[in-house]
Parts: sequence; C-alpha cells; structure tokens
Amino acid sequence: MSTKPYANAEEVLPPELLEEVQKHHSGMLWVPVSESFYKKRRRLVIALKEQDISTEEISNLAGITPRRVNQILADQKMEAASRHIGPASGK
Repeated sequence: MSTKPYANAEEVLPPELLEEVQKHHSGMLWVPVSESFYKKRRRLVIALKEQDISTEEISNLAGITPRRVNQILADQKMEAASRHIGPASGK
C-alpha cells in the first residue's frame, strides 16, 4: 500500500478497472482502506503503549497523530472497564 495521500489512478489501476471506474465517476475519489488495516493499527498502538512507549513515538511509528493515539487508548480503556463491570447484585 502506498504511503502517499493520493495517487494517479492511471498509475495504480489496471486499464480495464480504470475504464470501469470512469463510467461511474470522474474527479477526485477517496478509496477507504480495509477494516483490518484499522484493527491492526489499533493493536499496534495498544501493544506499544503496553511497552511504555511514549505517545509521541507511537504516533510516529503508527503514522497517526498523538491525538488519535490518545483516542485509541481511551477507547481501549473504556472497553476494558466495561468488561470488568458486572451486573449489580439483586439482594
């Protein structure tokens, strides 16, 4: 996968696929990455934090902003807390 934010479709798509895309759209087109990409990146962020790597360094290694690193870690912390809270006892 390219690390550039954009690419010329003529350079990355086979001609027959480019022709098919052109039937539906012309101009700038955003193509999302697969969901597994985000899951792998999330696991990377959590694993690095568990190794006491700084948020800034995780940001550099994962290619995301420090703010996004903090969001991922906050989500993970909330998920972990919700797993540990059981139903109230009904006495």
